[in-house]
Formats: sequence, structure tokens, C-alpha cells
Amino acid sequence: MKESDPVDPSFRQSAWAKLTQLDSPEVLILGGGVNGIGLLRDLSLNGVSAVLLETGDFAAGASSASSRMAHGGLRYLEGREFKLVAESARERNMLLHDAAHLVKPLETVVPVKAWIRGLPQTILRFVGLSHKAAPFSVAALKCGLIVYERFGAIRRALPRHRVLINRGLFPAGLPADTRAVVSYYDGQITGPERLLFEMLDDAAARPGIAALNHIGWTVDDTGLFQVTDAALGHTHALRPRIIVNATGAAIDRVNATLGLETRFVRGVKGAHLALSHPQLFARMNGRAFYFDDGRGRMVICLPVGEIILVGTTEVEVHDPADHSVAETEISYLLTALNSLFGDIHIDRSHIAAVTSGIRPLQASDGNATQAARDHALRRNDRGGIPVLSLVGGKWTTFRAFAEQTADAILAHLGKARSQSTAGRAYPGANPPEAAVLARDAGLSVERAAVLIGRYGALGAVIGAYCGAYRGANADAPLQHAPDYSVREIAWLVDQRMASTLEDLVLRRMGVVMTGRLTRAALQEIAAIMAQTLGRGPDWIATHVDSCAADPRILWE
Repeated sequence: MKESDPVDPSFRQSAWAKLTQLDSPEVLILGGGVNGIGLLRDLSLNGVSAVLLETGDFAAGASSASSRMAHGGLRYLEGREFKLVAESARERNMLLHDAAHLVKPLETVVPVKAWIRGLPQTILRFVGLSHKAAPFSVAALKCGLIVYERFGAIRRALPRHRVLINRGLFPAGLPADTRAVVSYYDGQITGPERLLFEMLDDAAARPGIAALNHIGWTVDDTGLFQVTDAALGHTHALRPRIIVNATGAAIDRVNATLGLETRFVRGVKGAHLALSHPQLFARMNGRAFYFDDGRGRMVICLPVGEIILVGTTEVEVHDPADHSVAETEISYLLTALNSLFGDIHIDRSHIAAVTSGIRPLQASDGNATQAARDHALRRNDRGGIPVLSLVGGKWTTFRAFAEQTADAILAHLGKARSQSTAGRAYPGANPPEAAVLARDAGLSVERAAVLIGRYGALGAVIGAYCGAYRGANADAPLQHAPDYSVREIAWLVDQRMASTLEDLVLRRMGVVMTGRLTRAALQEIAAIMAQTLGRGPDWIATHVDSCAADPRILWE
């Protein structure tokens, strides 16, 4: 098939067809990160017609560059952000209950070097007399965890904390001046992008809802949007009643395109290193380690897939498209991690990839580290059309933020809420037994278990798709990434609207987190993707070169 003769993936074709039926949607959401898609899901449940447009790929910003934690924000207590901690702990518990296939309990270990040293500084910050962070002491951490776990009492989902003072019970290799080890539990989102796509599927299946990525748009003075899919040459006009700006770090820039002058966002870039280090991975034993970098700033390292993720940095930036990771950030994280275990050395040779995302914090003065992490809904009007900007927020609290925004939209439209997302199971929850899927789809039990572990209940859908092919077209594992199969890749392209190789490997496959991605694997994956999309050899070469040169995908 020729490069100039692409095939419409079925999901994208369906989404565009729905878009053309929505000349006047009640809501237009700009931005396809977790805030925008969380809102789309809530609106779809309550009968509000809505279109979501993403100029790049879904979850391409901060939504795919987080620490993959569902947490209450223990450190936020020191800054007296009680409302945020209470909301975060409640939402964390909901995710653990309602998305248990992708959100798991995670033990977090904190090595502590002082019984009470640093406590006075912590108290001063707590009462608002100082903004300087202090290292954790056993006394301060113990008090904080009592409060923290009290906030997490609603739908409690996690064990309580414990304090170890017997050095014989400490993890091996901790520095000699470690006085105690405190461990507590939070949640880990093992597949944040997969959870996002589940919400997108759930919303898009309802009437009056359409969502598309890699879409261009312009708007005129009357509020008429011209929406363009440049790859397919499609154009459609929309006149929404409400505009929602959920573009994260680009909020102020997008508002300027809408004719609004705002200063809502303070962009703070955070980088993580993805490390392939079997000795360190074994030492961590499935636990996260949250430790002081020696200057009162906390660093976390946690197991993700087969690699270790360590982060994060805080660099104030003004370009929302800045995904670079500076040498100073890499050096800082390696130096900090090398202080954790005296008998384990980590260097640049262990880096498999990096992540980088810009947190859209609320605009403020002072140190970025002390900036509020809470979310806020800001309203402007553009020719009588409300423009709502979703500022801040984080993965843990996206559902609550979406609900608050949806309530404001429903009030403006004069509608009542009919359904809540609180306590609502995600589509991938409650997966079948691997043996049942293997029998129904004609797969091996081992392959069925991999699909269920990766996609939850949706593994049955993908398994049926993969198992439907027989004979010469039968599914087969990839040669250079055998945990994935040819038909699985085709399904992700066809049903997850991947348009570029980056879309696929970074935000749909999770293959980067195996630490075993190679250029040969990129070439193999690109060839399957090209066949599915109807692309040619030039497309494959261009996309493989681009991904191989991207340190977020392949560190060389």
C-alpha cells in the first residue's frame, strides 16, 4: 500500500464520524491529558454532549511523565495543605478499590537519620513561620503518618505504618548513621496511560461524545472552531457553548490563542531516570524508597515494570514543549541515589531512558518547591462563552477535579447530575481468570495471563482479537520484544489512535519500562504499525530514527 494511501484506523474513523454529528456541542475540551479525559468521562455519564481535541497525542504531557504514584501527599502536610491531603488520600483509596487491576499498594521505605533533629524547623514551617524544608526526623514522621492515615480512613485500603529501630531488620546497605526505618503505604499506578485510555473508551462509547488526537484547530471572533485532521484532509466546524482549557502547561498560551490574557500557570519541569540495575532492583524487593538527598529535599525511587524510576527534579521553564533533561538533572538524581545504599553503585551506564514532564502548577512567587500542588478552576468569558481553565492537579486527584468542573458546567447548562464517578469501577476492573480467557480465545494460559496483567478485563477483548487469526495469519510474538505480539500491536494502533511510533512505544505499550527496548525492536514494531496504517518504508525509517534519538525512549 502506498504512503499516499493511508487506511483509516477504525476507532479514529468512528471518532471523526461522531465529531461531524456535533456541530454545536455543549462543551469543547482542549487538551487530552488526565484532566481533560477525566472531565470527558464525567460529562459523558451525565448526558452532556462534548468534544475533546488534542493537538498532539493523548497523555503526551505531564500525564505520562509522573512518578506513577497514587498518593495522599505526605510531605504536603508540612505546608498545611490539609484539604489537598484529605482529597488525595480519599481519591487514592478509590483508585485502589475501583481500578485494582492498574493501581496497587506500594510499601514506601523512609530511612531516617535523626530522632528529633529537624523537628523545630518542621514545626516552624507547619505554623507558617518558615518556608525552608527540613529533613525528616522519626518524631516528625511518626506524627505526620498518624495524621496522614487518619485522612485515609475513608474506604481504607492500605496497612498502617511501622517504625523499625532494630538495625538487624533494616534493608541491607543503608548508611551507618541511619537511626530508624519507617515504612508506610501508598498506591502505585502501574499503567497510568492505560487507565487514561480506559476512561477515553468509556466516554467515547456514549452518544454525543467524540475525542480525537493529532488535530488542528482555529477559532474566529464569533466562537466558531474549524477543526482539521491534516493527515486525512478532513475539516469540520464546531460552535460550543462552553470551552474548557485542559492543556496543562500550555494553558496560558492556548488562552492567548482564544484572545484571553491570563497568567494562571507556573511550569515546573520534573525529570525521572529509568534505570536498568538488577542488583538495585533486587535490593528494593518491590518497595519504594523515599529518602533525603542530604539537603532537606526528598527523592523517591520505585520499581516500575522491570526498571527503577528515580525522581524527581524541579526546574522552572517557560516553554510548555520543553521535554529536555539537563545534565545537571541527571547528575543530581544519580548523586542522590548513590547516597541511599553504600554497597550499590549507579552510574550513567544504568540509564535505560528518561522521562520529562511539566507540572502546570498555580502561578505564584517564591521557590517552585514550595508552590501549591492543589488544583483550581478559573473562569474567563470570551464573547459570552465561558472559558474554564483547569489549573494544576495531579494524577491522584483527577477524578475529584473532573467532578468539580463537571458540576460547574452542569450548573451553567441548567442540568442536574444524574451519575457520579465516585465508586464507579473502571472498564478494566474485575478481569477473568487466565485459564478462562485462554480457553475462550484459544491462547496459552501464559499469554492470557500477560494480557490480563497488562490490561485487566480488557485483556479479554485484546485476547479475542489476537486469537481470531488462524493459519498463515495467526498471531505471533515479536522477535525483539517477545512479551508483545503482532496482533496486539495492530490492536493498539487500530483502537488506541496511535499515529506515530512515539505514540505507540511511549504511551500505549509500556515497552520502555522493560529496560530491554532496542533499535531492532523499534524497527519491528514500526513495520507492524506501518502495515496497519498503510505506510511505507520511508515512514518506518523516519519514525525509527526519531524514536532512537529520543532519550525518553532509548538512552544511548
